[in-house]
Amino acid sequence: MNRARRGVFIFLMIVWATYVPAQNRKVSVNALHQPIKTVLDQLQRLSGYTIIYSDEIVLDSMTTSVNVQREPVSGILNRILPPLGLFYTSRTEHLIVIGSKALRDQAAVSQQPVQELEGRVIGTDQKPVPYASVTLMDEGHTLGGTAGENDGRFRILYGFEPGKTYRLQVSSVGYKAASFMMVFSDTLKLVPLVLEKEKGTMNVVTVAASRPLVERRADRFIVNVEGTPLADGNNALEVLQKAPGIWVDPDGTIKIQGNGSVTVMINDVVQRMSGSDLAEYLRTIRSENIKKIEVIANPPAEYEASGTGGMIHIILKKARDEGFTGQLTGQYKQQKGKPYLSAGVSAQYKIKRFYFFGNGSLSKEEQVYYARTINSYKDNSTYDGITDRVNNNRQSAFQGGVVYDISGKQSLSFQGGTTGTDLLRKFKTGITLKDAAGTMVTGNSVTDWRRTPRLLTGTLNYSYKLDTLGSVFKILADYVKGRKTEEMQVASVYTDPLKDTLYRNSYPSNTAIYSGQADYLHYFTGVTKLQAGLKYVATQRDNTITTEQMMNEAWVINKDASNQFIYDENLLMGYAAMETSVKRTSVKLGLRAEETSMKGNNVTSAQEFTRRYLNLFPSVFLLQQLNDKAVPATLSFSYSRRIRRPQFGDLNPFRLRIGDYSVMVGNPDLLPEYSDNYRMGYNFWKGYGLNLLYQRTNNIIAEFANPQPDGVIEYQTRNFKYRTSYGASAYAPVKITKWWSANVYTGLFYTAYVINNFQFAQTAFNLNTYQTFTLKKNFDATLFTVYNSPYVVGNTRHATMFITDVSFGKKFFDNKLRLRLNLTDVFNTFREKTLTTYDGVKIDFYQKRPTRTIGISVNYLLNAGKKIKDKKVEQSAEEEKNRI
Repeated sequence: MNRARRGVFIFLMIVWATYVPAQNRKVSVNALHQPIKTVLDQLQRLSGYTIIYSDEIVLDSMTTSVNVQREPVSGILNRILPPLGLFYTSRTEHLIVIGSKALRDQAAVSQQPVQELEGRVIGTDQKPVPYASVTLMDEGHTLGGTAGENDGRFRILYGFEPGKTYRLQVSSVGYKAASFMMVFSDTLKLVPLVLEKEKGTMNVVTVAASRPLVERRADRFIVNVEGTPLADGNNALEVLQKAPGIWVDPDGTIKIQGNGSVTVMINDVVQRMSGSDLAEYLRTIRSENIKKIEVIANPPAEYEASGTGGMIHIILKKARDEGFTGQLTGQYKQQKGKPYLSAGVSAQYKIKRFYFFGNGSLSKEEQVYYARTINSYKDNSTYDGITDRVNNNRQSAFQGGVVYDISGKQSLSFQGGTTGTDLLRKFKTGITLKDAAGTMVTGNSVTDWRRTPRLLTGTLNYSYKLDTLGSVFKILADYVKGRKTEEMQVASVYTDPLKDTLYRNSYPSNTAIYSGQADYLHYFTGVTKLQAGLKYVATQRDNTITTEQMMNEAWVINKDASNQFIYDENLLMGYAAMETSVKRTSVKLGLRAEETSMKGNNVTSAQEFTRRYLNLFPSVFLLQQLNDKAVPATLSFSYSRRIRRPQFGDLNPFRLRIGDYSVMVGNPDLLPEYSDNYRMGYNFWKGYGLNLLYQRTNNIIAEFANPQPDGVIEYQTRNFKYRTSYGASAYAPVKITKWWSANVYTGLFYTAYVINNFQFAQTAFNLNTYQTFTLKKNFDATLFTVYNSPYVVGNTRHATMFITDVSFGKKFFDNKLRLRLNLTDVFNTFREKTLTTYDGVKIDFYQKRPTRTIGISVNYLLNAGKKIKDKKVEQSAEEEKNRI
């Protein structure tokens, strides 16, 4: 076993080390002796990239021929440009600039020392003209050229001769071309070059392609949050709830199409938290700071194998334009007579090679819940508890960072953040007990519970672009420090004094996670690439549980219910994947190896356990293009093997009393669960999709409710035999009218559990629709509905869930100010109802949260003008982290 483990990692390291020494969106193009400009325009339309060039560089007389199927844009450009003496560079993620090889080579061999000419292109309204084409000329001969930036600034490198007169030819879409004469000198400072708008053109000439709310890919779908109504007045968890194919249950547990647990990444960093902690953390992330969300049901080898239900990657916004931009946000809503308030600010500032960013938010809320639990036992005795619950929550989140562009190929970045949550909850429960003979005892129980998780994170990222095809080498180091305190006091008084109780629990925990990874991507051709990488994660957790009981008017520690548990885990991971395309067929094969080494130490009882295991996780992705349309129909197949490791807290061998008739029990014998996931997809027409899936999960991890002879219900996470899931889903982006569109998702799934020789099965149906209405005068409206039929988890059946949300938005002041009125759960239909059965005992639970709310959100965009930018430049020159 050890030899096999070492052999796998040596192989992966050799593959990774051997190869470490453009744009890749795939399109189909067919052109025979066509003008190169026509082909470039076609590429721009099909790919969504912006391609800019100067008419003095790309001539009308240039023609080309090309016939390719499903080839990356980078490969097509490398095929058609060099024969014409042209080349391209990727200015930004979506911007390609075409240049002249002759001019580039001429500048390189010039006998004059290369000097830099800087300038700025503006309109008659004094606003910058973005991405203008600037050509340097001398007596009709083209000497060089460039494309400006988003803020109108440009730079030209050339062997200028002092005292010589040159001409600058400037052009941009929607503006009249103009020429400007200049005499070069070492001290030359160009005045802004002013362009006039073409008559008859629109006032706004910047064209931005509007992205759909949801984009489909072969192995994932992408929810575009930025620039949509989802970006106003939501948090990250609420955005996920509205995304097609994602289920978010009332406790914040996230699933993809009803499958097992998911892994959540934020900006490439895996969030190793428990489900409840992750839900609280996602509530601190404002939707205004989210760019997009990637939902990957079958993650390929380059992603960690953790999460049998797939992966969700939340990508936060990172503006990279020159100058200062920012955003102010605020939200107020009423929920059953109690208020929710939040405020936030974000800011970005870019100056030359430095980019600084930061954001912060604060929120507070009060909530009132109603709940009822009825336990029916085999001897006909019952427990009936009616609870009024009041929540008083405070949340804060702050994040900041800096990016330094070392060169055009290298960048170094650091970001850090801290989040804090104070959860104060008070439970008042009226209890009625009946024994087998019908004798009744009543009582009242009051529980005060305080939970204060804190999180500190830091991430260092280095990136090096190796070529124009898109080859890149990345290094990422991450640190997470989690600290959580929880305190609970329970006081109960019954008509039978022998049942009276008074006790309190304290269970603080401290967690530190250190991780480092290196990833390498190498393009052999425009369609063939190799990916390889290594990753190491070390986790240290210290958890203490103290239970005290009131005895003789003094608190006395219950040693049998108290302990200290220290847990250490080390993960060593490596992967390699190869992807290529042959005509209409794309293939990606990957293999990932992960070794887990763990040690648990119950300090109180002096008991220790260790485990060490190595797993291989293969993955296969096949994509077949079925036609040559602009949006081709495709047929796909994918397979991946996944793992779910036990949560840190579940491995603690504790016994924690959380109510008079409820106890939580740890389980140090928990083993990881494994799943094999198969998926077939058919995408057609304008983004429509059909999917079939099958999942077999062995050694499943699930919470089990186990009745005890004294009527207490023990809740413990255990391993069970297996779970089988299969089903079908469909997605349709329907454009009903020019102003009305709908994203519709529906799924039908069958799930069966085998638990202690008992089988629990359920067929579940899910429907999710998100409709947008774009009205006149910058008005818009949204309508969100979700319906989940009854479904089963472990030995618990969950009732139907139905929600309807409505919002109305209005933009002011050239879209800088956005107001949105939000109404959630309009019909007040959302409630939690579960039925747990085992060995003749039934637990019937009902809870109603204050889900029907009305609120307003305000967003104001900040964009500093030239004076503020110049002032900041002068000042700078003068003063120069799913399992905690």
